[in-house]
Amino acid sequence: MKLSLIFCCYNVSKYLDSIYNLLKAQPYKDIEVIFVEDCSTDDTKEKLKSFLIDPRIQLIENQVNLGASESRNVGLRVATGDYVGFPDSDDLFDIDWFVKVAEVIRMHKPTVIVCGMREDYEKSGVLEYSKNITSKYTGVITNEYVDALIDLEDTLLFGYMNNKIYSMHFLKENAISCKKMALKEDFEFNITVFNKISSFYILNEPLYFYKKRTGGNTLTSKYVNDYFEIHKNAVLLLKELIESKVELSEESKKLLVNRFFRYLLSAIERNTNSKSMMTIIEQVKWIKQINVDPNCQWFFLNINYMSGKMKILKLLFKYQYSYILVLIGHGLRFTKDKLPILFAKIKS
Repeated sequence: MKLSLIFCCYNVSKYLDSIYNLLKAQPYKDIEVIFVEDCSTDDTKEKLKSFLIDPRIQLIENQVNLGASESRNVGLRVATGDYVGFPDSDDLFDIDWFVKVAEVIRMHKPTVIVCGMREDYEKSGVLEYSKNITSKYTGVITNEYVDALIDLEDTLLFGYMNNKIYSMHFLKENAISCKKMALKEDFEFNITVFNKISSFYILNEPLYFYKKRTGGNTLTSKYVNDYFEIHKNAVLLLKELIESKVELSEESKKLLVNRFFRYLLSAIERNTNSKSMMTIIEQVKWIKQINVDPNCQWFFLNINYMSGKMKILKLLFKYQYSYILVLIGHGLRFTKDKLPILFAKIKS
């Protein structure tokens, strides 16, 4: 079984030696490694060229900066493996990941393999703490499809592409590719995939190591004007996916409602960013507009399903205390900027 690995590379020079050494040390040898270099401004390209002494590695150089999704599509067009994965070039993974994946494929031949993750929170290159993320479910998932899907999204294992291995035949047969978006590209891809399958496999070990760095890929996210619209649509797509399989259960309603209001709170915090160009009055008006948005009404009507940490804010959302929500947004912005590790723990 040949496994293709597609790495999109943009200004990741300082992480590439770790990835290359990990790939060289792999006990599973039948791999094809495709690095797609996306017009980096550091020495990423030169470093990747030095890796070409390994015959399993090939380098594709984009002529213009395409972004992660289009770069993955470039890699997919030339990949020749039976299965394909999309690890991020600034992350790491367990040295036995592919051995374990190959055994699952030999035994079960699943369309998709979902793996557990370890989140490593780093500050200035120093590991602050790690957290393993696994599912309540393991093995071949058929009868418990929706329950397992809900659990994966609840633990945040569903949305990523980097912790999954996909059947190449399935992707090509269904003409599935990555859609270019400002955010949630991985989530959109997985929604498309999971809409077309009736079973999948959960390799329930933290085999993929997701590096979360201050000043890097997640803790200080870029400002995106359409943040809430993109995330609202993602929750609606998830709702449609679940409804296409079964009637919404209490657990699925709880997940969807909590996810929606979590994104709404995050949007309120992001609106406090100076890049939004919004005054406090405009931030308040924005919240009030969300309250009357027809696409948001289902979530407000089911607000009593809010639970966990989000339950504290239920009354504020329910009775539209917009000014207080804006003040909370400013508090979260301060914590995010000044105490990013604490902010990450509050979110988790």
